[in-house]
Formats: sequence, C-alpha cells, structure tokens
Amino acid sequence: MISIDQMKYFIAIVEHGSLNKASQYLYISQPALTKQLALLEKSLKRSLLLRTPSGMKLTPSGRYFYERSNTIIKMLNETITGVRCFGGKDTIRIGGLSNLITYFMPKYVNKIKHMDYEVFIESMDTNAQLIRGLEDDFFNIVFVSDALQKPELVTIPLLVEPFFLVMKSSNYLSKLEDIDFLTAVKEKLIMYKDPCPIRATIREHCNLMNVSPNIVLELESTESIISYVEQDFGITLLPKMVADSINNPSIVVREIKKFPIHRVISAVLKKEQASSYLPLLL
Repeated sequence: MISIDQMKYFIAIVEHGSLNKASQYLYISQPALTKQLALLEKSLKRSLLLRTPSGMKLTPSGRYFYERSNTIIKMLNETITGVRCFGGKDTIRIGGLSNLITYFMPKYVNKIKHMDYEVFIESMDTNAQLIRGLEDDFFNIVFVSDALQKPELVTIPLLVEPFFLVMKSSNYLSKLEDIDFLTAVKEKLIMYKDPCPIRATIREHCNLMNVSPNIVLELESTESIISYVEQDFGITLLPKMVADSINNPSIVVREIKKFPIHRVISAVLKKEQASSYLPLLL
C-alpha cells in the first residue's frame, strides 16, 4: 500500500534532484530514503526515476505520479486546514519527539492554557515527520533535536544535552574513571534502526571523530533497548533525559568525559507565525 509519506518523499526527491539532497531536507538517512523509493516503485510496479550521470530523470510514469501526488497533498492540507476552522476557541497543536514531549510539556502547557488556547499534543518518531507536519500546518510548534536551519522556519535552541553510556553493571567500562567516546563506540553497540534522531546524532559524531561504530544489534522503535543491555547483548548511548529515566539496578549510566557527544534541543515554528507563538516559549 502506498502511504502519504511515500508521496512526500517522492516529491522531495524530484524537487531536490537527488536522493542525497532530499534526505537532508527530509531529515532521514539516504539508505532509508532509497528503501522507501524502492518500496514505492515495487507497489506501483513501475519505474519512476532514471539515474543518469546528470542526475535523476522522471519516467513518464514518474511524471504522472509526481503531478498527482502534488494534487493529493495539496487537497489533504486544505482539508486539514478546513477542519481546524470548526470550533470557536483558539487551538495550538504541538508536536515533538516522545522524550521531548515528556520533558518540555509540563513547563509550557499551563502557560499556554492560561493564554486561553486549546492544546493538542502529539509525539512522532523522527525530526523529519515533525518538520513536515509544521510545514504542512499540522503543527504550530515542534520540539526536535539537532534541527537544520531553514529560511522559512524559526529555530529556537532550548537545551544542549549530553549523551551518556548505558551498560550492564558487569561491563568493564563501568569501572573506568574516564570514559572515552572512541573506546565506547568500538564496543558492541545496540541501536534503533533508521530513521532515528538519536542514532543520527551518534552517526554525525562518529563521522566527526572519523570512527565507525561497532553496531551489533538494531532494534525496532517499539522494542526496549534497556532489556537488551540488561541481557548483555551490548551497550548503548542515550541522551541525558532518556538515561535519567532508567530505574534498573543492573544498569549503569556513565558520563562520557573524553570527546563527549551532545544534541541540541530546539523549538521550531514557521517564520510567519513567530510573532503569535514565540511569547509562549519565552
């Protein structure tokens, strides 16, 4: 079955001219985007794009699908906007990664309600989903990690958060006084599959350090990474607000002191809406 997200992915690939540029715009990895394109072409039983030395070229089937997808997405956005016009009370829709919603919402919800807004909150799995939701007017404000700057959006950094090493108490690294990032990523690592904002941050830091992480186990987003650490399948890296929520006596959480890794948590909103919603974040 073809999804709305696949239509949006395809539109982005066509409009940006390459998988690499589209993946940066969508905040997902290029392999994940390539996989979605392959699934889309398999579902349609047609080749949509030709790879040439000068870039991507639309096939006749691809041209038709691109034009129809644009029409469908436009109609969907108009429908969503129309539905929101019902009801007299002003509403504000807030989106965020699940751990950010838990961390930031208690701080902002009461303030927003006192300003007589009706508040709707929804968590999503990736930065890409949240930014698309903001651009499509599904959200008014989103909370994301390591947001890319876009001219049409206002990005407000809220917090610089360190990552911690999470391991079983019997792991030798738990006994070290100073934990080194380069040493940690050579151990057996457990990660969530792409697209995953936490994994993307770790990947970027590995590229900066010119080291390849030793990933031995990849999990679905619905699986508990801590249960696999507890069973000693490997270790993992988690941001502080996630690591702080771990309550397991067999698990040790340690700060990375040498070549530390951080993520920047930001609130993002559309530039034309900044004057309306920026006071809520101050």
